[in-house]
Amino acid sequence: METSHKQIAVAAVILFDGPLMLVTRRPEGSFFGGWWEWPGGKQEPGETLEECARRELLEETGLQAEELTVFDTVQADYPGRTVHMTCFLGKRRAGSEVGPNALEHRWLKPAQVQALRFLEPNLQVLQRLVQASSPRA
Repeated sequence: METSHKQIAVAAVILFDGPLMLVTRRPEGSFFGGWWEWPGGKQEPGETLEECARRELLEETGLQAEELTVFDTVQADYPGRTVHMTCFLGKRRAGSEVGPNALEHRWLKPAQVQALRFLEPNLQVLQRLVQASSPRA
């Protein structure tokens, strides 16, 4: 019996509004339902990772971002699948408002996100963000 192991490309948006970062809660009943993460999702055929990141941000929150830049990439292995996640960093576009069908979300400082049940692959990226936002001695 042959077992297929899917390779999944995912894009996430680490969106800031001033010092606060947007995090969303995965819907109950979904893969890792109830856990917190950055808005994002699977790349569709024919779409760049940045296009995927922007589409997912809009679909999940109704928000739009200014310029996006790649901040980090991570890989996570799960039974039957490997997820390759590209994390984009950006700022909330002026005048962009949360939509009526947005996922549950919070605007927090990066260090505050550490208290949430945050998805494991995102933790190393989050740690880099916390270090980058910490005052230098």
